[in-house]
Amino acid sequence: MNNSLIHLEEPHDEGKVKTQEREASLVKTIEAIQRIKQSQDWSTLKTEIFDGLPSMLRKSLLSEAKKEDPNTNLLNRITGELKWAERFSDLEKLENTLRVELKAIRIRLYGKTE
Repeated sequence: MNNSLIHLEEPHDEGKVKTQEREASLVKTIEAIQRIKQSQDWSTLKTEIFDGLPSMLRKSLLSEAKKEDPNTNLLNRITGELKWAERFSDLEKLENTLRVELKAIRIRLYGKTE
């Protein structure tokens, strides 16, 4: 019996299982985003908190960067907050990003998009 074939197949199966788990996770997340977007609570949070957050952070980043001696730690923190705000304040954009990843995973797993 040639054991080398067994060892070559195991990592492939493990990778496939992890990919399938990621696929399931993405589906759950996309469904959750869809439910959240429809809620009145999200509408309130978006209006009160998230709508102006990225522009406010950009202004803070630009203001700090223009200083004669900018605080690099503060610049890094604001940059991280801006990336977070841009990603999570727009649920439509986040959902589309996750859908693209899901489509790529399904193509890899099944050779098709649906």
